[in-house]
Amino acid sequence: MAFMRSLSEEDGLKPDVVCDADFKSINFNNSEYDSLDHSTGQSFLLLDANEHLHIATPELFCKKLKCPDAAKIKVVSIFGNTGDGKSHTMNHALFKGEEVFKTSPEQKSCTLGVYAAIQEDLGVLCLDTEGLLSTSSRNTKRMRMLLKILAISDIVIYRTRSERLHSDMYEFLGTASKAFCLHFSQALQSMSIPGATNLGPAVIIFHETKHTNPLENSVEESAEEKLRDCFNRFNYDIKAFSSLRYVGIQTSITETTDYNKLIAALRMELENTTVRSPRQPSVIFKAIRALNKKFAGEIIEKSINPFPEQYFTCPIYCDSCNRRCQRSMGHDGDNHLNSQPCQHQHQFENKVEICKSCYNNGREVIVIRKETWTYSIIDCPHCGEIARNWKYWGSTTDSSAVRSQTIHVWKDENVIAKGPIHSGQIMLDRVNYVYEAISNISSQPAGALKEWCADKVAPKYWKPNHEIINCSSCKKNFEKYGIRKHHCRGCGKGFCDACTQNRMPVPSRKWNEPVRVCNDCRQQLLKHPDKVPHSTNTSNDDTNLGIVQLSPEADVTARKCGETLYNTVSKVASVALECTKEIIKDSARPDYWIPDVEALQCSICKVPFGTAEELVSVHLNNNTLSPERMFTGGDCKRHHCRKCGQGICSKCSQSRQAVPERGWFDEVRVCDSCANDKLLTTCNLTNGTTGDIKSKTD
Repeated sequence: MAFMRSLSEEDGLKPDVVCDADFKSINFNNSEYDSLDHSTGQSFLLLDANEHLHIATPELFCKKLKCPDAAKIKVVSIFGNTGDGKSHTMNHALFKGEEVFKTSPEQKSCTLGVYAAIQEDLGVLCLDTEGLLSTSSRNTKRMRMLLKILAISDIVIYRTRSERLHSDMYEFLGTASKAFCLHFSQALQSMSIPGATNLGPAVIIFHETKHTNPLENSVEESAEEKLRDCFNRFNYDIKAFSSLRYVGIQTSITETTDYNKLIAALRMELENTTVRSPRQPSVIFKAIRALNKKFAGEIIEKSINPFPEQYFTCPIYCDSCNRRCQRSMGHDGDNHLNSQPCQHQHQFENKVEICKSCYNNGREVIVIRKETWTYSIIDCPHCGEIARNWKYWGSTTDSSAVRSQTIHVWKDENVIAKGPIHSGQIMLDRVNYVYEAISNISSQPAGALKEWCADKVAPKYWKPNHEIINCSSCKKNFEKYGIRKHHCRGCGKGFCDACTQNRMPVPSRKWNEPVRVCNDCRQQLLKHPDKVPHSTNTSNDDTNLGIVQLSPEADVTARKCGETLYNTVSKVASVALECTKEIIKDSARPDYWIPDVEALQCSICKVPFGTAEELVSVHLNNNTLSPERMFTGGDCKRHHCRKCGQGICSKCSQSRQAVPERGWFDEVRVCDSCANDKLLTTCNLTNGTTGDIKSKTD
């Protein structure tokens, strides 16, 4: 039948509708020309704008090129901004002006993707690429596609018609070099593709100007060296390129572009086979296909915001989340604001509780917690008491009355980390405070108990501790100066540490090892080591002593055992506690504190730091203490002012104040000088004048 006749392939492809005047096709692409193919009789589309390879096999690639697979060719590709005449340059530099690659005077770009053509006479595979800075919405995909083409190229031409070299050229070539070193070189070698090398292509920068002079070679510096200096100035490394060549020409308005210099530079690079040799078309296609398959996938296109917000918005950032304030600069009277939620960080304590009722009504009111012995109250400044939590029986749950919210911590609000900056030193201060409080309360009972225990184990010839008031030699009062009592092992009388520095055996008292003796007993023992010494010192408080000369067999065993036990425990405690404490102090000490080796005396009263015995010696021998501060006895411990960091004694640091500028939010030790400065500043602010205050203080 006539209507059943067979159709030829050509007839089958004809459209059923002949007249399409009343029909319009529906555009499913982002742009009208994204899917257009501008291939000519000698060029074809290799990669489209979506990075899709339009050639399936190496055989089809050779067929499209009309080139046998046994031929050896090099790859020359061209890059540059859209509208700079890349296709026109390829046609005139490699095809003697024949329009192998499509050119157009229209605003729409006619090169989307990558087009390929073969130059048989030179043995060159020519690749014409999509221009940079085009209006395409796939900027990141286009950049990745161009970098892949550059990686498989032997010679790269960067075409620019700008009057001066722009930064986008340095950025593109620097990015290409980095991508080749980090990704493409290793990928090509791992794929076992023949001809893969660690060096990238040779780069020729073809620069055409009309009104300005191109770069010129000089005796001091060549044009290529000037380019390398510019790359270094922009911090771009171009070590991936095997060579860099500059070709600059100046063309007037009435002249046409002269490509002879570019053609000569191309021929020199094509004849150079020291770095890259010609390859078979199938090898080149496999390299393109391998890179295109490995580096594929969707890329998130970030839209560029044309409005420069950083020029006009407040420059303050949040310390916790590092977000910027969204208000305009100089927003006087208004608090900083950022609509994005903040990130909670413990050291800033930026998590607060707000009243849920006020929040539901459109207000954010921070609640206040008040603690008592039996319950805690949650108080809203707007609604009053909203919850009461009993500590020992049922209560209202917090979740029904408040909600947690993280707030921003702005840098210009003088809000520093609320967490303890000097946490280690704060811990030591609290431990020392408890220790000193217990020591002050129990010092007298503990001292009396200690003396009673010492008397119980003391030898019979020793004078009891409660009868020793003054040193038997220098007459210093033990209680007044706060110094320790010591017994001479020879005569048994009480002395201070300075008067019993001698150490000698006393065999007659059963002390066979060197022990503490006074000066008189030392002189007697030097003359008669085997005799029982007796002191020649007499004083008013020793008239009723009635010392009985005991036999050498006097019992000192209990005292020896007590001394051995006491000394052992004291040394262990000193090593275990004091050394550990010093290590912790060194690591926890703030940086602005004066080191202990430099703080030898109080910065205010000039009293040296040390034990009572050391201070008594200084006071009696040198009399170096300041006249306004006489020595009153006892140890002088070293402390540090939390505000100025100077070394001070306890007498000159009785004040306790908070020092928030140094990170001390609770009341801490402050020297009298800093405390008086703060008091003077407060009085000045209150009275509004400094003259009256100064006259009063003077």
